[in-house]
Amino acid sequence: MKKELDLEKLEDVKITFGKHAFATKVMYCDKCDITMKKVNMDVFVSSDVKVKLNVFRCPKCKEEMLGLDEAKKLDRALIINRFLSDNYSFGFKRKLSYDGANYIFRLPNELTKGKHTEVSILPIESNEALIRW
Repeated sequence: MKKELDLEKLEDVKITFGKHAFATKVMYCDKCDITMKKVNMDVFVSSDVKVKLNVFRCPKCKEEMLGLDEAKKLDRALIINRFLSDNYSFGFKRKLSYDGANYIFRLPNELTKGKHTEVSILPIESNEALIRW
């Protein structure tokens, strides 16, 4: 079932960030105002997907935060998990052509923005792969 978004009912949302948000090398605890320590952590997104993250942890209150790069890494793991679970809401279907030696499919120009001439293909299983351009 597809839901329609009613733009008239949308409300403004106020978002605030800590004074040290999006730090990459050093982060300070917003509660204790002390330097957080980097620790390695395995985050199990699901039984199939695990990601290793460098997390900032406050030595006093144990609050944990992610830097921007690590947040991106976690976001990718969540996307991959959604892809593997067949629980994704957006995608493309394309016909496969065969030239006698290779299978071929086309990507819409709007998707690639016409700037890419190569793709990387990461096989997952015999009938699944991730494609990056």
